[in-house]
Amino acid sequence: MRDRNRGRAVPAARNPQPGPFTEQLRELLARPSLSAQLLQHAAEHLAAIRPTEPLTLAGWGRALARADARILSGYPPAVAQHAGQRAMAALDPDMWTTARTRAEWASRLSAAAGTV
Repeated sequence: MRDRNRGRAVPAARNPQPGPFTEQLRELLARPSLSAQLLQHAAEHLAAIRPTEPLTLAGWGRALARADARILSGYPPAVAQHAGQRAMAALDPDMWTTARTRAEWASRLSAAAGTV
């Protein structure tokens, strides 16, 4: 088929060689989303520090703030806010009534991270 802008199809155009940009893009797309990373980091924090104790509102706030600082710092505010909103939307409302300990929360956050 003839391309009106380039003439005949160029063999290199049909089979482009992967360059460094292509590899970087492939690596970037293989990573979990920012929302998933945010939830996973909060889960790791809760599982590592006093996992058998009940999760308090202050403890949840600290875990989320640490995850936010670690994962979202350096991104534009709109990107960080969107990632945070997606992460919070992934949380099941039943978690607030059924999960008690920090370890239970950690496992549920890890499961939620797999959905975003």
